[in-house]
Amino acid sequence: MATRAVLSRHINLLHRTRLYFRRQQCCEYLSAAYQCEEAWNGRLQSPLIKNIKPGDYIYDLEQKYKREGKISAIDVDLLMNAVDGSKAIDLVSDIEEIVHRLRRSRESVLTLPSTHHALLRYLQLKNATDTILKIISDPLNYGIFPDYYTSNLLMDTFLKQENYTAAARVASVNMLQEDFGPPLTQTLALASCFAYVTCENNQPWIDYKPKPEEPAEEVKIRVKYLRNPYFDDHFDLQDPNHIVGKTLAWLSPLVGGMIGASCELLGWALYNKWGDLEAALHRIKDGNDSVAVSMVQRIKEIIEQCEDGDVQEHLKVAMSHLEQVEGKVKEVEMWPAIQTLLSQVTAQAEQQDIKTQIDTYQCWEKGRAEEFQRQLDEYRKRELLDEIEEKKKDLAEREQVIFFFDNKEKLELVLQQKKDQYKDKSKYQKKQKKKLDTDYIPPEV
Repeated sequence: MATRAVLSRHINLLHRTRLYFRRQQCCEYLSAAYQCEEAWNGRLQSPLIKNIKPGDYIYDLEQKYKREGKISAIDVDLLMNAVDGSKAIDLVSDIEEIVHRLRRSRESVLTLPSTHHALLRYLQLKNATDTILKIISDPLNYGIFPDYYTSNLLMDTFLKQENYTAAARVASVNMLQEDFGPPLTQTLALASCFAYVTCENNQPWIDYKPKPEEPAEEVKIRVKYLRNPYFDDHFDLQDPNHIVGKTLAWLSPLVGGMIGASCELLGWALYNKWGDLEAALHRIKDGNDSVAVSMVQRIKEIIEQCEDGDVQEHLKVAMSHLEQVEGKVKEVEMWPAIQTLLSQVTAQAEQQDIKTQIDTYQCWEKGRAEEFQRQLDEYRKRELLDEIEEKKKDLAEREQVIFFFDNKEKLELVLQQKKDQYKDKSKYQKKQKKKLDTDYIPPEV
């Protein structure tokens, strides 16, 4: 009966949350001006990018990769900035493969910041959500990390599409990098995680990390010792609730207030870190922040899932102490409160972010031109050195012909020394085969 009551309360909470989302569907996040479309499209008029045809350029890169076995970071950056997401041609799979090749080459350390931004922005325009999540979820094989501005664009897009799973995954990337960025990025990340946690119709959380291929036959390898299984509780996290919970728990104190306190408690509960949850309950009880009653109910339901009876009892006591403090638990609708906070932070930061990003585009264009010139000078230097070596070799051969008679005695002496080395032919004779004894009779066994 107790289990049914818990499930009933959980269903009622989810139903109320769904109504909140329906009422807020018309809410806007970042404005259209935040996209900086005009400044971003200005890169297509750059002399380095203007005449690039992406289809032909990809073919040339593949041929170069086959010849040299490597790929250049500046070449990839030019391609990423040359593709136009507004055109019908779809180059998503080709671009993904090129980025993967770059990551597995020595040139990966030279990847330009504009490469990350241009790739994710192109995939966003192409609605290639699965490819975006696959790439940012596997930095080991792709090496793509969204900056704050790109993270804001992605989370804003996914929230408007009501794809809360994708939005929460972008927010979790910031958690894994232990860098939540400026207040606007923090608030969008909190909204993304909260929307994922409180929405019942979420898209599945797919594990995009490549799995090792199992050998067709059993292979035994001799090793000196076996390593004990290790779980770092960070990059090894697989449970979506643990990932989103840890993101909320780490992020919420930066936001602060009633929203931060409520989401921090919810995060520790989802993360199943009962000790941290109890410590947060005591800290909030003695502090100035309040907690939303809906979050208290949700946390109580999660505490019921704790298998350790003693821990569960301690948490219930700490929760009851919090509720007994006057004014600590308030009837507040969390999602509208988060929407209001997001609107306030957006109004404060949007114009400055737009200005900063436009300046960043100009800086990237200048850096791209300098890197291109550096590589061009490197190629010319290499060609010049190869040409000098060829001339030195040709001059040496011509010198040998011209001064043949002057060096005749020296050459004859060298020839005589070589003849003396091969004078003793006995040591180069082949070994004679052993004679077989035809009268040999093997013993009886």
